[in-house]
Amino acid sequence: MAAKKRQGGLAVLFHGVGFLFAAMLVLHLLFLLTGFASDGPLAGSVAQAAEPLALFFPGLLSVDAPALQVLLDYGLAACFWVLVGGLLGRVFA
Repeated sequence: MAAKKRQGGLAVLFHGVGFLFAAMLVLHLLFLLTGFASDGPLAGSVAQAAEPLALFFPGLLSVDAPALQVLLDYGLAACFWVLVGGLLGRVFA
């Protein structure tokens, strides 16, 4: 029976930060798609944090449907942060 390898603190940190960035982007995506009080303080704070995290993904692919465009812009960025956090976590494990 193989023993499970225990991750170091730095690996857990990278996994956590990648997940946190992705969660912020998904929350912003949900707020945009549902029209959740865009002028409210919560949605404004999430949007302010999510915009720089989206990096170059907004506008990378263009489609005619606005909902699909939002999904592509912020969904791809969220996937990117999960992958980067996972890869860095494996490297520093």
